[in-house]
Amino acid sequence: MLSARLPALLARIGRAGGAEAARAAVAAGLTWQACARLLHIPAPYTGAVAAVLIVETTVAATVSAATRYTAGCLLGALLAVPAALYARPAMAGLAVVVFASALLARHGFLGHHGLHVPMTALLTFALVRCGHPDELAAHLAEILLGIGFGLLCSVLLFPAVRVRSAERALEDLRLRVARCLDGLADAVVRRERPRGVLGPAWEDDLGTALIRARAAVDEAHESLRWNVRPAARRRRWHLDHRVLRTLTDVAGQVTAAGRLLDAHPGAAEGSRPGSAFAQPYARLLRTTALCAYSCRGGRPHPALPAARQALARLGAHGCDPPDGTGGPDQRLLRPLSSALTCLSAPAPAPPARSHRLLDPLRHAPRR
Repeated sequence: MLSARLPALLARIGRAGGAEAARAAVAAGLTWQACARLLHIPAPYTGAVAAVLIVETTVAATVSAATRYTAGCLLGALLAVPAALYARPAMAGLAVVVFASALLARHGFLGHHGLHVPMTALLTFALVRCGHPDELAAHLAEILLGIGFGLLCSVLLFPAVRVRSAERALEDLRLRVARCLDGLADAVVRRERPRGVLGPAWEDDLGTALIRARAAVDEAHESLRWNVRPAARRRRWHLDHRVLRTLTDVAGQVTAAGRLLDAHPGAAEGSRPGSAFAQPYARLLRTTALCAYSCRGGRPHPALPAARQALARLGAHGCDPPDGTGGPDQRLLRPLSSALTCLSAPAPAPPARSHRLLDPLRHAPRR
């Protein structure tokens, strides 16, 4: 029973940030031991706290946090040392230090690590003013050791690769777009409004899937930056943003077609008496759904050229009136044509990697 529950428990701990907590714990322990042995500090709480605070989910986020933490501490020390040495009286210098450090703490670059500017400034002012520069040097060295071990553990201790979550989010988005297109086809066949088939919140659900996919793709790219794991080096994600942009454009055209069908429920019945438009249009919607679900950055779906030809024939069957306004069927064809155009775009080739840093500056070899 325990062996059956253990994998589920480990997976739950991993989803709750267990890997980040483990890296932070190891970094804090190493910092504590290093400060005790090298700096001879019996209780190096400051270094352990610094190691814990900079460890983030990804390597890039940890580097960013370490940079901001270091900048905040250095700015606080640089502000306080001249005031502690030369300001007279002491209260005037303290007021200047607090005012300047509070302003710098609100700078957008530092983020929530701006809190360390006034904290370090006040501690530096007190130590230098009271004649304890050695304690100040030990304090700053303790912080640097904590930041160093935090970076080391984040880089070497199984850094996260958030590619699977992005793949799942893109798969959910493809499935959502395909279901919406199928729902529009059902609405056309049943002569109903799309809201009656897909539900009143189908546009909001599609927008939520888009937001989730964008966040997951950005997180996946951030997790691959400066990641030394072999799994990260094998990932070549040069197509994911292109796939996301394609699905975003197709989702916009699906929303436009759905709103038009909601506003004009009988638009698919044809702009002229006896015109057969609804059934071919519904088939095109289902084919577009199949092509959207197959949008994965490779070759387009084999049915896409036939769908574009069928769309051209259907458009020629119900040509625009001479006044140029376009009938209801023509207004329905425009979003579908744009969606098929987005899905027909070729996949970009991966960028060529140069092994030489100064290739553009080198002369061509002589023949």
